[in-house]
Amino acid sequence: MSIKGVCPVLSVPFTTKGEVDYESFRALCRWIIEIGTKSTLFFGVASENIKLSDPERYQLLDILLTERAGSDLKIITTVADHSSELAVIRAKDYEAMGVDYINILPPTFFAPTAAQIDFHLESILKSVKIPVVIQHLPQAGGMADVSGLVNLANKYENLQIIKCEANPPTESIKTVNSLTNGRVRTLIGWGGIFWKEGVAAGADGLQPGCGLTDLYLWAERALLAGDHKEFDSRLDRFIPHIARWISNLDLLIAAEKDVLFKRGIIETNYCRNPTVSLDIDTLREIEEMLALVEEVQTNV
Repeated sequence: MSIKGVCPVLSVPFTTKGEVDYESFRALCRWIIEIGTKSTLFFGVASENIKLSDPERYQLLDILLTERAGSDLKIITTVADHSSELAVIRAKDYEAMGVDYINILPPTFFAPTAAQIDFHLESILKSVKIPVVIQHLPQAGGMADVSGLVNLANKYENLQIIKCEANPPTESIKTVNSLTNGRVRTLIGWGGIFWKEGVAAGADGLQPGCGLTDLYLWAERALLAGDHKEFDSRLDRFIPHIARWISNLDLLIAAEKDVLFKRGIIETNYCRNPTVSLDIDTLREIEEMLALVEEVQTNV
């Protein structure tokens, strides 16, 4: 079992009062499956994970698992607790609920040492039997050298994927592939703004936000057909906007949420505070994205 291609990070819809909109989330899950998505990441940054309570997380995950029944959607769930003890409990809970992969966001709060990060990661790796993804996100204060994660892969067979999120991720991808002889696979994040470079370096897929999943799948079809010129052309139609949005993660989250709202997939574009207001340029870019979605759907 491996994760390949477009693996969107699910948003969490809220009501205008800031309460989780579980029915909108159910609709989002159904849409993701209906358009042919093969895997999804939940409780990522784009999920507003740090703004969710534990009861909300478990109820949302239960809905996602229920909605994916009968499909071939693979579910990756993030464990982002700073406490190793709590992270282990959460990882074991998610495994028992039936997820396919655990994704670990290494702790960065108050600049933990390399030994402390290793302890945290090993605690989780040895607590579960299902495959594990670890995010390499050096710009957030984590491990600077991806080879440290490769060392863990030599000790734990269930460490199967490293999500390379250095900007750009090419050297990290090449290092993982080289040091593990391809046993440990790689994904990229950061909205897919380095998708071209990631593909060239050997990455298996990417984890963007979910509002424009069908555009990413549209680009992927050209890639799978071996038409790299068309792949590049399709990316150039929307990735520049994503690159601007992701310079501010709150902006990216709000823009993705607005896209989902304007497409009628969720009921509101509410983001929990603190958040940002969408400026005129972003609203214009969202309309351009929606026009591209309509164009692609018309030509399918």
